[in-house]
Amino acid sequence: MRMRKEINRYRCIGDSGREYTVIEYQNFTRYQTLNNPPQDVPTTLEWFLSDSRDVNFIDDNTFQILDTDEFIRKIG
Repeated sequence: MRMRKEINRYRCIGDSGREYTVIEYQNFTRYQTLNNPPQDVPTTLEWFLSDSRDVNFIDDNTFQILDTDEFIRKIG
């Protein structure tokens, strides 16, 4: 079973001067063996804008909005 949990929100500003909110999610996979309780194991991270558009993680302060190719940077 695959699950996703929101772990962070970042205020960002784009090259256009527009502000965005990037939401970071941690994906988990649930594993269970016969003799042990289920364990949620962290797997990949994903990032999306608050309007659900996809973004690429570039570095600790920079993201790229996929549908516009605009680079956005964390504020603060």
